Amino acid sequence: MVKHFFCSRKLCSVLSTCLAIGLLSACASDISSKESSSNTSYSGNISTHTSSVLVSNDFSSYQQAQKLAHDQGYIYEGQFTPYQGSSSRIYGSTAAGCIEGSSELSDQKEEFQLQRWAAGRNYAHPLMLQYLADLRHRTKDLGLPPLLIGDLSRVLGGPYGQKSNHASHNTGIDVDLPFDFALPRKTPSELSSPKDVYIVKGTKIQPTFTKSIEVYIKTAASDPRVDRIFVAPMIKKHMCLLYQDKEHNGFLQKLRPWFGHQAHMHVRLKCPFDSPECVSQAPVPQGTGCGYEVDSWFLPPPPKSGKAVAKKKERVLPQKCALLLKDNYL
Repeated sequence: MVKHFFCSRKLCSVLSTCLAIGLLSACASDISSKESSSNTSYSGNISTHTSSVLVSNDFSSYQQAQKLAHDQGYIYEGQFTPYQGSSSRIYGSTAAGCIEGSSELSDQKEEFQLQRWAAGRNYAHPLMLQYLADLRHRTKDLGLPPLLIGDLSRVLGGPYGQKSNHASHNTGIDVDLPFDFALPRKTPSELSSPKDVYIVKGTKIQPTFTKSIEVYIKTAASDPRVDRIFVAPMIKKHMCLLYQDKEHNGFLQKLRPWFGHQAHMHVRLKCPFDSPECVSQAPVPQGTGCGYEVDSWFLPPPPKSGKAVAKKKERVLPQKCALLLKDNYL
């Protein structure tokens, strides 16, 4: 059920296309917190629900991680750090929420490096820090260079501000991972003014879409802690061409096409089991999302209906977040 949804001209066009081709449920599962491409706002959520203690959120052992991965149609390999709870708490959704008790990610004396698009965006929920630490080990075991890590969240989460293109990253379970590596090492200037590395442009695959990047995307998605990963539609299409006919391709379901994301993937984790007020998105539709679903992103938009575009409306933070953020940076 869609309620109180307000969209920009660009986003409404996407919804119209989804309706026209019968893929509204697939699109709606991703729309609610990816308005950053159109700088739109909304009140309410599309088919969201409050998370509870579910089996799919149980990451308490390596054996459980392997079982979840098997159930989701892929294999988990490499280091896995069990999550057995923390003092951190998430309130609200990734697009309208906050976090208490976040942890800082530092790259001091580390092989990986942090991009610094702005100050103070290197905080996250402990589950995210465990995911990133494991991802660094797993990619290293596969022969990939040290990772570059982009925006996470602010210390208390909440919106980045009106000047930011980010509509999410509010709750410490989102991270941008550039399609670039920390080899050769980036200078302080290169980290504070990052240069995007595009692996697709429109419908064309770029030479920068290397085997290492392919393995990186697959490894990042092949993790039961991951809810979804936003990538450019052509990246999804190319990964489908590479893996849809292979065994253990269940990770493809988590790769969700969305505007932008030609130079980075946006990883979103599931709500931690011990944050009952964390609001999840609607589940990703069943299936790999290959074939007609991804191909629909390359169809021409439907004719304009002539109807007036709904006005923007400010998203509403949970009361807990309004109080938490009021004296800090709202």
